[in-house]
Amino acid sequence: MKQKIPALTLKVRNSSGGHIFYLTKETKHYVDNIVVFILDGLKSNEHVLIVENKRLTPLIQKRLQSVLTAEELDKVYFFDSYKLYWHKGNFHPSTIVEYFQENFDVSALPVRHFRTWGHIEWNTRDGLEEALLSYEERVDLLITEHNLIAVCAYDAMRVEQHLQDQLGLHHNYLMEDDSITSL
Repeated sequence: MKQKIPALTLKVRNSSGGHIFYLTKETKHYVDNIVVFILDGLKSNEHVLIVENKRLTPLIQKRLQSVLTAEELDKVYFFDSYKLYWHKGNFHPSTIVEYFQENFDVSALPVRHFRTWGHIEWNTRDGLEEALLSYEERVDLLITEHNLIAVCAYDAMRVEQHLQDQLGLHHNYLMEDDSITSL
């Protein structure tokens, strides 16, 4: 994936943005891939916004600290996924976007491009299917508006096949722990 992710992001950057649906099965591969994504963004002079849980964030930060300077680390922004997605006690797309805009001013970034990676890890049996699909529709609009590269990461074991199929309709690419395909 060390070559596949940069090749994909270059292809996406030369278009009007890209929405990547990542289904992960292995934590080790997931952390490896998010680190490659971040390093590729920094190499491309982009800032990187990461929405991740409190369990994985320290693992990712530790890996980054071993290979990046303090100046480079300042270009990587971490948001607690629980605070973002459940800010007002529910997973509601407009609340998520509102909270993000209140807490992070994208226009203040000193670069033209940035990329995002959001880990969405709630069980689809929690009645969130409609909200997840609505959220993905809103992300599609933001991607086009800002020419973004955005990864929406889901734990494969928590997303039933029929929802995987529906989520695929809102993304340009499917990434798994060791592959990337066009949708």
